[in-house]
Amino acid sequence: MSVKYESSKRLVFNQLGTSTQQTTDLVVLNLMPNKLETEGQLLDLFAGLPENLTLTFLYPQTHHFKSHVLPYLQTSYATLPEIADNTYDGLIITGAPVETLPYAEVDYWQEFTEILAWAQDHVRQNLFICWAAQAALYAQYGIEKYAVSPKVFGIFEHRAVGADPLLNHLPHHFYMPHSRHTTLQSQDIAAQSDLKLLVDDINVGPVLVQSRDRRQTFITGHPEYARNTLAHEYQRDLASGIPITLPENYFYGNDANAQVLERWHSSGQQIIANWLQQLN
Repeated sequence: MSVKYESSKRLVFNQLGTSTQQTTDLVVLNLMPNKLETEGQLLDLFAGLPENLTLTFLYPQTHHFKSHVLPYLQTSYATLPEIADNTYDGLIITGAPVETLPYAEVDYWQEFTEILAWAQDHVRQNLFICWAAQAALYAQYGIEKYAVSPKVFGIFEHRAVGADPLLNHLPHHFYMPHSRHTTLQSQDIAAQSDLKLLVDDINVGPVLVQSRDRRQTFITGHPEYARNTLAHEYQRDLASGIPITLPENYFYGNDANAQVLERWHSSGQQIIANWLQQLN
């Protein structure tokens, strides 16, 4: 594969030997604090897939960023007004560490809802990850989130039951990282006739939800997480004196000094591949 910037704000992701194939244009609203880390995780998910992609990374203008990150964002990322006239095949919105805040108290909440409204006419399909999944379900369907304690934190085994294109080629039992202080209720999803609950879990709640027209996909976990992401979160919270439990099913033997048992990347990549296939 080759990755290059076609312009300062448009990343071209070509798979080797497929330069003549059709290109899928994606816009990514990156809400995670470590922008470069999240960019790398997403690119790692795309690596090895047959699609040629262009990615335009987006940031919310109304968020109060620390000053050191702004020059990078202003150079490499776009804002909604800059791309408002463009159309895209897909929109991806990442998670954000704001799930304990009421939605209205998130400083970019109004801009988030404006992006959702813009996407109705400018994007064919949307993919929402973790907080963005909960936030979009609330904004569009009024589905509430519920606080949990301790947080949902670790690698959880899920079951791919039933026939649906988004579940194609997934093993019957697959794994996904989760890291959040809130969850959804399955009955709230089931009460919405426009939504399909594709993967549910008694331990973490709804995992994979899709609108019946397939235009919107909601993933409450983090299929993009790298091997050591949860370890870094765990060590960060310990160092800060924040109460945190050992991530479940993550370290060999549940020993924080042992290696990480990585068994989710291939399934996360397959889910993303299935989502991209829907764009064709």
